[in-house]
Amino acid sequence: MSLVLLTLCRFVLLHVAVALAEPDTPSICRPFGECEPCPPDALHEPFCQPFGNRRLMHCSPNRTITSTLHPYPTFTPSLMPIQGETPAWQSCGRIVARERADFYEFLACNLLFAAVALSIALVRSRTVEARQAHRLAARIGLVRSPMIDAR
Repeated sequence: MSLVLLTLCRFVLLHVAVALAEPDTPSICRPFGECEPCPPDALHEPFCQPFGNRRLMHCSPNRTITSTLHPYPTFTPSLMPIQGETPAWQSCGRIVARERADFYEFLACNLLFAAVALSIALVRSRTVEARQAHRLAARIGLVRSPMIDAR
């Protein structure tokens, strides 16, 4: 818990330090890793909304560097990232593997409930059928039972 909080604080401090050092420099962020569920203490953060998942991003300040050796360059100036990436979080959609597992769990629970309900209905119908057959046999005199159920 404290390790996650310490890591999160470090990310925020690094991001703020880079933003204060170069406020006009845009940054380029690249995804780093897969979407993962947010921990319970970070669910209120904007990067955990709306699905409760986040992805680690590596952001680096960006500057356009043009070639001064050739007055008419034959290539497009490249965007060279400066060393010192800042980790940040990005909100991401649903995690497909987790959603698939939840779906199959839902399906299995529904099949279990349906099997239990059908077995109860089958046992009940057989019991009612046996009771009715016993009553009919008692009425026509095939079974001599001292107790005839009048239900």
